Amino acid sequence: MKLTERDEYLHHPPDDSGRLWSDNFWFSVCDREADVFGINHIHASLSHGYVRASAFYVIDGVAQQWASRQPLGEEAVFGTLGDGKVRFEVLEAFGGYRWQFDGPKFGFDLAYSGRFDPFDYDDCLGGNPLATYENYGGHYEQALDCAGSFEAYGGPRAGERRPIDCWAHRDHSWTHRFVQDSPWVPRRRRTAEASWGHYWPSVQLPGRHLNSFGWMSPTQPIPEGRAHNGGWVADASGARPIRHATCVPRMEDDERTAMAFTMTFEMPDGETLTVLTGRKWAQTRNGLMRDENDAEVRLDCYEPFFDFEVAETGERGYGVVEYSIHPPHPRFRF
Repeated sequence: MKLTERDEYLHHPPDDSGRLWSDNFWFSVCDREADVFGINHIHASLSHGYVRASAFYVIDGVAQQWASRQPLGEEAVFGTLGDGKVRFEVLEAFGGYRWQFDGPKFGFDLAYSGRFDPFDYDDCLGGNPLATYENYGGHYEQALDCAGSFEAYGGPRAGERRPIDCWAHRDHSWTHRFVQDSPWVPRRRRTAEASWGHYWPSVQLPGRHLNSFGWMSPTQPIPEGRAHNGGWVADASGARPIRHATCVPRMEDDERTAMAFTMTFEMPDGETLTVLTGRKWAQTRNGLMRDENDAEVRLDCYEPFFDFEVAETGERGYGVVEYSIHPPHPRFRF
């Protein structure tokens, strides 16, 4: 099924099972000159009638976060989506978006425009790896340009209006989310490898954009017939599926904080690119990874921002390497 303009908005659940169904929007900001790194995220559930909106940022090296949950109506095609402080608009299907925020600690007005064509994860070779454990209704991603203004209301640069001008990344998915029950007692003994979850890097380069999804642990149990990994490369010629991807982390002593990654991307023509992380600029989290229970965290999902270099070509860029760790710790947060 090909993407349509209608897919830029919310999707009604495909059944009346009562399971949590939601659309999820994720947009990055990675401006090294402005010293602003962050994730704008919306989790909107037509099945349960609420929207969670969040802006998780690191500003001048200091983590600043906002999130709230508000009622959501029944209209799938929206003008503005958010919680009253975080506001998201689709200005042009697959071409233009606007995020605004006016919070207690910081604010921004950001315009995103399509840098390259979007990619539908249903077009991954071997199937959609995101659908390994959940039945996805849809998931697509896109390389973007981001421009606008940002202001911190505290710290050493309080009141300074900073221009934002950087490459960015976005995804939009609609799916039954966290429908499997969590364990009564989470496993407590674990090895570092057993605790590794998914990887999802956004490698922004001057002439192209690389992305992949898979699992960091080589022993991750994958159901028979499901894809182990997938991803895409986009440039001026369009967006195309890659053949294969890997991601090997190097963790700090706490076994949760990544200090570096080595990634490979097997390109459509068979060439393999090795992407190495350089300077780590910041790290935050990906929104509120919860089901309808606001108290229980279902996934520890981290967003570190790195410089990148392609070993074979010398290309240099920057972006995010999202990854997850199991089980979440602490499990319950209020």
